[in-house]
Formats: sequence, C-alpha cells, structure tokens
Amino acid sequence: MSCVKYQWCEQSSSLDLGEISRNILLHFIDSSLLFNGHSSKVLNTHYGYDAEFVSAVEGAKNHEEIGSIIVKYLKVDAEHLTDGCAAIVQWACNVVSGRACALAACAVAAVIQHTGNDKVPEGETDTGVDLGLDGR
Repeated sequence: MSCVKYQWCEQSSSLDLGEISRNILLHFIDSSLLFNGHSSKVLNTHYGYDAEFVSAVEGAKNHEEIGSIIVKYLKVDAEHLTDGCAAIVQWACNVVSGRACALAACAVAAVIQHTGNDKVPEGETDTGVDLGLDGR
C-alpha cells in the first residue's frame, strides 16, 4: 500500500476522528478552558476513543445531552462540567467531522473526475451522477 493511500485512510478513519478530537480537547483541558483543567483516563489514553463519541455529540439535541455523553464516553466527573464545556466539545466534534466530510468529498470528486463522469458527452443531456454513501 502506498504512503499516500495509507495517509489519506489514516486521516479519515474512525479511530483517527476520535484521536484528532481527543487532542483538541486535551489542548483545551491543558489550557484550563475545559473541565476545569481536569482530564480522565479515557482522554489521557492514546486512541482512547473513536468516532462513536464524535457521532454521539453530533447527534445530541442539546448541551445537557452532550454533558451526559461526555460523562458516559469520556468518564469525566460531572462536577468538572461547566456551562461552556458542552459548547467547546460540540465545536471540536463539529470541526473534526467537517474535516472528515471534506476529505471524503475530495475522494469522491477524484473518482468522478478520473472516470470521466464530470463531463457531459457532446449532444447528451447532463443527468448528474448517482452517488450512495453509508455513514456507518
């Protein structure tokens, strides 16, 4: 497997989405902007969680639900949650998942261009490209 293929896969895999978000959260914890500067064993473990946490935060309906998700997945003591913690975690997860979507879109666009499906043959009507994605 080439380094380029491996690197792209690493930047968009489930474990790496968790790891990227974990590093963002740790930066805020180390700056005492998140969880009153307190971490957890999950957060201090390299690859301590995967995209399931990111997805759960993305699907939460409100900050109270995000707080419950933080306690459940990250094992952070509820006493360390402040009003702004849920907003910071939601922002970090949104940034990470948005980045993953952009990387996936680049791959899809490259395949469409490589196969010539980005061009309409002369005299034909542009019918677009049918595309299916599975987010699991």
